[in-house]
Amino acid sequence: MSLGRGPTPWIVDDPVAISPTEFEELVCSWLEGGTKELADFRVDHLRKIPGDGGEYVLDGVVEFTIFGGARMLVLVECKHQKRPVEREQVMVLEAKRLDTGAQKGMMFSTSGFQKGALEYAAACHIATITVQDGTALYETKAFGPAPAAPPLWGDVYRFVGVKVCPVETGVSFHRIDGGYYDAIKAWFTQCTEELKNGAEV
Repeated sequence: MSLGRGPTPWIVDDPVAISPTEFEELVCSWLEGGTKELADFRVDHLRKIPGDGGEYVLDGVVEFTIFGGARMLVLVECKHQKRPVEREQVMVLEAKRLDTGAQKGMMFSTSGFQKGALEYAAACHIATITVQDGTALYETKAFGPAPAAPPLWGDVYRFVGVKVCPVETGVSFHRIDGGYYDAIKAWFTQCTEELKNGAEV
């Protein structure tokens, strides 16, 4: 499986074969790997969060401390579906964030995101990450006319994530896997910097 090519590279051509539970547990493991440097961090799978409109069960919840005592809450949703995530689905996550008083949101998808979903997510500071087959991603990036199998010594994970974000020149892509969490670390660093600078979150 790989990200699409041509005019919509942020949409997955062939969703990865992963069960919903395995998908959610994988995402939580990535979040743990990318947030260990935060103070008093915790990552919960299927945690209930109360809101003004009722109680929500989230696929994942990240919580940590900033400013020597303030707690930061990040809501995480995992979209295990064949169609790319639509703008309305991101709007639902943003509504939950506002209703629960959480500071941030993250959305992971097995099928990529429609352009409108990416744009809305970026405007709301919601991280958007696709989950792909690690071997297929290696083959897609290989040089030559035919796909190349990863070498036996290669650092290829079964599943990898790609953080997708619209930028002025198009769309940026940043890899995430079991040994490389820089994209997640950078996003959480940006979150805390925005709070420090008094930015709207």
